[in-house]
Amino acid sequence: MKGIDEQTYYEILEVSPTATPKEIQKAYEHAKETFHTDSLAVYSLFTEREIHDIQGAIEEAYRVLMDETLRKSYDQSHFQRLGKQKLEKPPEGQPPPREKRPPLPSPDVAVHLEEGAYRGKALKQIREKMGIDLETIAQETRIHLKTLELIEEEDQGKLPPLVYLKGFLKGYAQSLGLDPHKVVEEYLHFLEEEKKKIIPS
Repeated sequence: MKGIDEQTYYEILEVSPTATPKEIQKAYEHAKETFHTDSLAVYSLFTEREIHDIQGAIEEAYRVLMDETLRKSYDQSHFQRLGKQKLEKPPEGQPPPREKRPPLPSPDVAVHLEEGAYRGKALKQIREKMGIDLETIAQETRIHLKTLELIEEEDQGKLPPLVYLKGFLKGYAQSLGLDPHKVVEEYLHFLEEEKKKIIPS
């Protein structure tokens, strides 16, 4: 996994290279909220220094991508280094992005969850009730299959760092037609509660 200093500005804000200013603004606001100083889930998994670095990267990415001149210059220099990749086309061998699935079609498909129970096992149960295999989710979201398996298995020891996990959970939730913000919040809360059981305060 790439560190925050190795990610592109688009990866930091979790937007496409073709994202509109409105999409960038929305992603920036969500990123700021996620890594706010009052976020207990974030501060339990990152050091203050790491949070400071991530917040700085978010601000810098937003500043450049919202400025048309700076963004154009950044795109030219960055994508030339990647072999002059065309922004409007996905990399060869990867499927084009698909339309997001609509919300769960009917109550009988939904899983009755306990409050705050959007954990890995629940996400797996929802996916299976919808008749969707994990390979399909991996293709739609471009998230590695093994990472999706670790999310469903709730394997804290092998899950990616939070800065990446947040984006993976968001993509997984959108693919199932779930509220991504709710899924991210409740999954991270679940991890925090499990961590407390292992290391009592």
